[in-house]
Amino acid sequence: MSNKMKGILLVVLGASLWGVMGIFVRELSSIGYSSFDTSFIRCICAGVVFFIIKAVKNPQILKIDFKGLIISCLYGLVAYGLSFTSYGISVERIPIAVATVLMFMSPIWVALLGLVIFKEKLKKDKVITIFVCILGAALVSNVVGVKGQSLDMLGILAGAFNGFGVALQIMVPRYFADRYQRDTMLLYGFLGTAVGLAFFTDFSVIGASFTQGNIPLNIFNIFGIGVLCTMVANVSVVNSTLYIDSTTVSILSALEVVIGAVVGIVVFHEHMMALQVIGAFIVVFGALGPTLLDVARERKIASS
Repeated sequence: MSNKMKGILLVVLGASLWGVMGIFVRELSSIGYSSFDTSFIRCICAGVVFFIIKAVKNPQILKIDFKGLIISCLYGLVAYGLSFTSYGISVERIPIAVATVLMFMSPIWVALLGLVIFKEKLKKDKVITIFVCILGAALVSNVVGVKGQSLDMLGILAGAFNGFGVALQIMVPRYFADRYQRDTMLLYGFLGTAVGLAFFTDFSVIGASFTQGNIPLNIFNIFGIGVLCTMVANVSVVNSTLYIDSTTVSILSALEVVIGAVVGIVVFHEHMMALQVIGAFIVVFGALGPTLLDVARERKIASS
């Protein structure tokens, strides 16, 4: 398997897990979890499980100097803590459709950060692909259906920051790649974020989920959102930058909105209009099409 294909599969895995996260979020919300509680449980579960795995399999990952620890914690607090929380604020104040599209402005932020920080040239085909995916995401999210609804400025700013936070999740570990390993930054980023969010978390609600109601289901939902949809998903997406460029990673992550729409139909029996279905196809072909064509082209050249 080529490195590019490895990168593609890692992003698709991460985006797919992000897409099904709504199942666990709704279940936890139904038993009283706030957006802060959910963000905390995501980070503490991801950090603790990732720590245990690395302590057993690769303890070298745990080593980091004090400066790196501070950088990693700040990275987690901004890229994860504030990003998770800002999304919660945005969906409370503006239509979810608008909040979703603002989140998927991240490819633009990634491209701009790459241009400014890494002096990368932005190719015309990448620009076209970015806007095609955003168009598809807008259709899937049914932005046209929110006409006449008031758009709160704080909600819009929170949604925009969430998109910027998603871009930082990809770009910050890349920036420090020559000093700290990506997994090291992720590990201490998760744990540092959990410490910061602890001040805003209602531990009585979290404690009750382990002692009351359907305890096995509650534990399954916590495992799902913390380990699968946060640890596995974020580690996969961040490490995909080892194999493919950051802009392609952010473009492919737009598949999350399609997976989320499918989950809405299959699990929550939601309905999609014709434009939303068209938008889903646009995202899939816009994100995967050019990348897979590049892989096929490289294989043809290698075999000739």
